[in-house]
Amino acid sequence: MADAAALKEEGNTHFKAGRYAEAVAAYTKCLEVDPKQHLVLSNRSAAYLKLGNSEELSLKDAEACVELAPEFTKGYSRQAAALQALKRWADAVAICEKGLAKAPDDALRKMRSECKNKHLADQLRGPWHGAVSPDLGGYDQEMEFTDNSTVRVSVFGRGVEGTFWVDAEQNPAHLSVQVPMPEAPPGMPPPPPVPYIVKLDDKGLHLCCPSKAFETRPTSFDGPGYCLMHRGKLGGDDSAASIQHLSVDEKLVLCAQELLDALPDEKLEELSPMDSDEVGRQKLMAHVKVESSMFAVKNKFGEELLITVMSSAKGDARPPAALEKSSELQKLKEKLAKLEAPDEAPRAAAAAAAAAA
Repeated sequence: MADAAALKEEGNTHFKAGRYAEAVAAYTKCLEVDPKQHLVLSNRSAAYLKLGNSEELSLKDAEACVELAPEFTKGYSRQAAALQALKRWADAVAICEKGLAKAPDDALRKMRSECKNKHLADQLRGPWHGAVSPDLGGYDQEMEFTDNSTVRVSVFGRGVEGTFWVDAEQNPAHLSVQVPMPEAPPGMPPPPPVPYIVKLDDKGLHLCCPSKAFETRPTSFDGPGYCLMHRGKLGGDDSAASIQHLSVDEKLVLCAQELLDALPDEKLEELSPMDSDEVGRQKLMAHVKVESSMFAVKNKFGEELLITVMSSAKGDARPPAALEKSSELQKLKEKLAKLEAPDEAPRAAAAAAAAAA
């Protein structure tokens, strides 16, 4: 029979070559010769984890390793790794704490942080929806966290994929989200990540971000940057139900009035690579508020009726009789002329409609 040292070395050779089943077999034979070898139990725990579908066996070996050698900090790391694979996050953090109480260990400290972050990322997984504050546009947004680093942010029916990372060691926990800026001018660098604080409870996902450029990450869940997100995808807009009792003529006039309210009083400035962070943010927020308002009008009245009103205001089509006689249509014509960009409003509406399709 081979001696324990030779069997251990055989197992190590298989492990380094990625032959984990063979490594487990060699380590098992070694432990049959000498079952008190905590290093071999540690190594077999790691091999079981690499093998897959053997997390419980990995945990059992790690527990036996710690029992034999309580001062061996890697045994606690093996336990925490197996518990992570089983998604027993709180237990994994507790084991890291137990090991750190025995001796300071940078690897174990790093694993504790990793366990906390993976736990938070796992809690975030899936879609969430909520409305930002009126100061930031009042629009509905959806965030869908699909894994430990990818998030899809959807606004006005359009989605963009970005990345996120968390730091659950902080109190409150930190969440940073970075997404590319849609339709950014050529040469403009990607925007910096949005620094949130985050917590989850029975009410939902609490988020808070700075409401102005150059502000640091918030420390409390209040102010314009606060948003309560609810689990699940964003539901349909029921604003159309509020006008079902109106006649078509009444809807046309009301749509014209709400377009008047939605359109800006002055032509919006376009983003430029030369803009400072604060100027760029102000311009972006102005565009967001207008697009949010236009999207709401489109959802309420429908694309067909919206196009009818806008075409009438631009002079591209003869207005329906009820609309032609209204003061709202005349005011809408005047506003579009004042903006000196009569295509701007329908373009925003068309973009919102296309995105929602």
